[in-house]
Formats: sequence, C-alpha cells, structure tokens
Amino acid sequence: MGCSSLGNRFVDYERIADRITAKTAKKLEKEKNLRLVGIGGRMMDDIQMMAMGFDYFHEVNLQEARGLVVYAIKEYLADINKSEKVRPYLHNYPFTAKNIEIRIWVYNPDRSEPSPDKICCISATNGMISYYVQGPEEYSRLVICEESYEEALKQTQ
Repeated sequence: MGCSSLGNRFVDYERIADRITAKTAKKLEKEKNLRLVGIGGRMMDDIQMMAMGFDYFHEVNLQEARGLVVYAIKEYLADINKSEKVRPYLHNYPFTAKNIEIRIWVYNPDRSEPSPDKICCISATNGMISYYVQGPEEYSRLVICEESYEEALKQTQ
C-alpha cells in the first residue's frame, strides 16, 4: 500500500507539471508561433527541472533569438511559480532559469534548414543560453554566443 501511494504522488505531480507545460506551450504558440515538439524534466522524488522544445519557422538574428528565448523562459517560470498546486512538489521555490530547459530549433518559413551563417538552435539549460549556427560537418553546431539568463534578460529590457 505504501508503494501505491508513492506511485500516485509521482503521477499527481507529473500530471500537474504536464498541465503547466501544456498551458505555457499553448500561450507561446499563440503569442510567438513557437510549436511544441517535446517535453521533459527531472522528477525523481520531486520536480527538479521542467523542459520544453520548440520548432520556430522564421529566421532570427541574435537579438531576436535572445528576445524569443527570454520571453519563453519568463512565461514558463511565471506559470510554474504561480501554481499553488505544483509548489509543494518543486525541489526549490521559486523555480529559476536553472530549473527549466528551453530548446528552440529554428527553420526557414518553408521548413528548410537556415543557411550556415544563421542561427539554427537556441538552448537554455542550467541558467545559461547558447545560440548556435550549423557546423562544418553534418549534424554539427557551433556556439556563436553564450550568456547567462540574467545577462540576456538585461539585453532585452
């Protein structure tokens, strides 16, 4: 019986986290045309990290990419931290940029890969944001800029 209740607890907080993720993803698609392609997290015993991945079909420069990922991070954190249902299960409250991951794969409007000199991926993990262009070898990427979430946030204000 004890194992059953632990199993239910896990399912409960996973469901709550999934609802928050779905709500944020819907908002980001409506407001920024970010299309959810994957979710994830680290949820052993409690919720340590929540993650979303998106496709974005519009070329971006560094400033536009920064604005897009900062907006996504702010919205996700706001939705997580204002949920009283998830709060008891969060590893730490409030959740910070170190507790979420956002990945955005950038394509041209016709769904083709961007040219090698254009940003193809934006990755926010552990409070750091990296911007990538295609590398010289197939399936490789090169970091063109890396900054903390706090630095990126200042650049967008």
